[in-house]
Amino acid sequence: MKRLLSPSSLKKQARELVYGISKKDILLIAIFPITLFLIMLLPSVIRDILRLDIKNPELWQYLTQSFVHNGWSHLWSNLSSYLLFSIMGLLLANWCKEKREFFKLFLFAVITLPILSSIIQVLYYPILLSWLPHLQYAQGSSGIVSALAGFAPIFWAIYFNKKNDKINFDVRMLLFLALYIALLFVYIYNQSFSYIFLFVAFLSAISLILLLSNFKNILIEIANETKTNLLKSFILRISFLFFIATPIIIFPSLTKMFDGGTFTDFFMHYISICYGIIVSGVYFIFIYKKWKQ
Repeated sequence: MKRLLSPSSLKKQARELVYGISKKDILLIAIFPITLFLIMLLPSVIRDILRLDIKNPELWQYLTQSFVHNGWSHLWSNLSSYLLFSIMGLLLANWCKEKREFFKLFLFAVITLPILSSIIQVLYYPILLSWLPHLQYAQGSSGIVSALAGFAPIFWAIYFNKKNDKINFDVRMLLFLALYIALLFVYIYNQSFSYIFLFVAFLSAISLILLLSNFKNILIEIANETKTNLLKSFILRISFLFFIATPIIIFPSLTKMFDGGTFTDFFMHYISICYGIIVSGVYFIFIYKKWKQ
């Protein structure tokens, strides 16, 4: 252990972490925040027509609302989360040799998720206007960032699947991850142990039991990784923990949903993270089968 903690060994471990990541990869990661920053520099009158008017939306707003922010603090909040999950996702995708698929899935989310979220907001949120009249606009890239958070456990699971044949990445993992998010949603916003909560908790417990052998072998692989690369082992540990903690730490509470007539959409945070889980998981399990080879 002392040998692994020596400066020369830590430097070598750090090089191993990023081996395979190119300047092109870094540029691709940087394009999204640079775009958001440049849009933030536009005059406020232009940014106002880019956000989604929930009651009277323009066609372009279905896409543009995810790239405009209410202010610099709103932008920085989303960018800090983006950097965390994009870097984590890139590292995991690089380690399991699926960088190309990571960027393809990210691009798919950037194009489709703003439209999906806008359709949901326009169809169902006007109902809220009767008792929340100041709810007028939706904007921000937190949905895209949440989808990235959903990618992380999928690439994490693929890494271990490729590492150990006894670890199976299949629909059971998708079910467990989605049920966990649903369980948190019901508990945090229902604020009581309702029948719905108990039902979701029951399903979550069953899905976890079905995955116990997987998690046991994953812990063994992490322990083996600790013997050769402490930094990589640490990231493998915290990447899954970050996913577990994300809805609790990053997603807004009921008391922090409104700011200047703009809705901080707690509901779409959860839809988006499930979207990231399901889209990336279904892609690898049913469509892109080369990852198993």
